[in-house]
Amino acid sequence: MTRSYSSKIKVLTFVVALLLFDYSVLCQQTEGEQLELDLSTALKIAHDNNPTIKIAELEIKRVDYSKREALGGLLPSLSASGQYTNNIMKPVMFMPDDFAAMMGGQKYMEIGYKNSYSATVSAALPLINFSLWEQIRAKQNDIDLIIEQARASRIDMTKQVKDAYFAVLLAKNSLKVLETSINNARETLRTTEASYEQGLVSEYDLIRAQVQVNNLNPSYISAKNGLELSILQLKMILSLPMEQSLEFTENLEDFNDGVMSINIESTNTAIENNTELKQLDLNIIGLQNSLRMVNSQHLPSLSAFGQYSYQTQADDFKFGNYNWVGSSAIGLQLNIPIFSGRTVVNQAKQIKVSLQELELQKEYAIEGINIQVQSAINNMKTAKEQLLANEDAIRQAERGYEIAKVRYNTGSGTILELNDSELSMTQSKLNYQQSLYNFLTAQTALEKVLGKE
Repeated sequence: MTRSYSSKIKVLTFVVALLLFDYSVLCQQTEGEQLELDLSTALKIAHDNNPTIKIAELEIKRVDYSKREALGGLLPSLSASGQYTNNIMKPVMFMPDDFAAMMGGQKYMEIGYKNSYSATVSAALPLINFSLWEQIRAKQNDIDLIIEQARASRIDMTKQVKDAYFAVLLAKNSLKVLETSINNARETLRTTEASYEQGLVSEYDLIRAQVQVNNLNPSYISAKNGLELSILQLKMILSLPMEQSLEFTENLEDFNDGVMSINIESTNTAIENNTELKQLDLNIIGLQNSLRMVNSQHLPSLSAFGQYSYQTQADDFKFGNYNWVGSSAIGLQLNIPIFSGRTVVNQAKQIKVSLQELELQKEYAIEGINIQVQSAINNMKTAKEQLLANEDAIRQAERGYEIAKVRYNTGSGTILELNDSELSMTQSKLNYQQSLYNFLTAQTALEKVLGKE
């Protein structure tokens, strides 16, 4: 009988160790302003302080400027240039023999002056440029992809915060259960000591009452350390200083209504909002844009241009006597690619292979996501059933403990019955907290897969 009861104590200690993280050193908090924290506040703090989201927002700005840069290619370009040339040796022009004979046998003659000045204004406007159009379309897809990546960061951060927050609430409630258990054990010890002094109970009952208190102390200490560790992990996720004092305004039971009212079957909805699939779709669209951009290199391009020049030449630097002459021209320039060593064709083939790879990845991702959805739903169903069963177990265990307590106080029951009933009540309460925590974490996992922020 004694060995069986000791085994139950060890099992209880082991269960508590599984429920709570073991943390050997208590972290000391400095006195300061206390932060009242609930789940919505924790999520807001995490999203405001998340560096990944901030980087993504800056990246969106960068790509937006890149898109504006590409749009600038559709606008006219205007440039001006000026040039001075000192003809140390003037250029020459060769003449035909018959004309040279008329010039006394001189077969060439110098042209121009020693100093040459020119100023030119040029303008160009692309009229038809398929490659540029595809580049602009690709930039918009890049922006959409970065926005989706930022959303994925928010979804992932939401899950981390919820898991850590629920872990703190689980640790708090488990500590309360163990506090109640050890207080009951201490009350039993005081009653037993008083009865032993009056000779109403044996020394064995006194020893068992003392052992019960001593056996619960390690579990109680481990629970306190586990709570401290859970809070530290939550602070780390929220980027809060370790010395920040927190007051949690919610309990795990506050989320019980959502468990009872939720229709699990309705959660098996479409997964079109899954961020992984959305990113794969945007990557596929990006490759399709790249393929069109590469293929557009086979197509002709047309642009308009205009130019105005103002120039003069002289052998001296008497600028007031210079004769300046202007000239202008406008036109169209057509560029037709004919052969490029099949480089464009091979680039297109590479992109097509990459598209096939992404399509296969998407198929596998859909299968994996469906499995994750079904797994989360199954975990929620299991946790909900366990939760209902544990509620009945708590009521029965509490009733059994009250009966055992009355029987022991009246002398008709043994301390082993009392300790056994108290242990069953404690374990049923811990199981209830664990089932509620399992449901909430499974629900959080489902929300992440379904792409809920």
